[in-house]
Amino acid sequence: MKLSERGAVSKRPMAIQFAILATLAAFYFLYLPYRTKSQAVAEAEERDLKIEALFQSLVVEDTHSEVEVTGTEGKAHPQRLIRTPAVDEFLQELGLPEKRTADFRGGLHITWMGTAHSLEAAFDRGRLYCLRYEDLGTGHGALVFESSRAWHPF
Repeated sequence: MKLSERGAVSKRPMAIQFAILATLAAFYFLYLPYRTKSQAVAEAEERDLKIEALFQSLVVEDTHSEVEVTGTEGKAHPQRLIRTPAVDEFLQELGLPEKRTADFRGGLHITWMGTAHSLEAAFDRGRLYCLRYEDLGTGHGALVFESSRAWHPF
């Protein structure tokens, strides 16, 4: 830095340093928090799409029978599981879960949350036996088991 005749630092280098400091402060305090929030929203939306796709790939409607749907005046085809994948396949497809619990019989219940839907997979000895799919906006969904006789909406 070049000193002036009185020994003071000139104003131009100070203004440049202040501008750099203000830019860095704005970046750290304004952009970075916004970026992490937007990334979290994007990841939740992507997970929601994965939840829907996985549910659709594991569940099929039983077109041979109809059941009364409580709360409405109509009938619906019950749903059942097409296949029963292991825990590792769910973790590979959906990533780490939001919640993991065990029941008194040793069954494992794992929950994944998206922006609009949640999926809870229940495993017995590492084998899927029940899916709970819920619309987070309405609170409605369905419990889908290996057999369509146990299916019921909520």
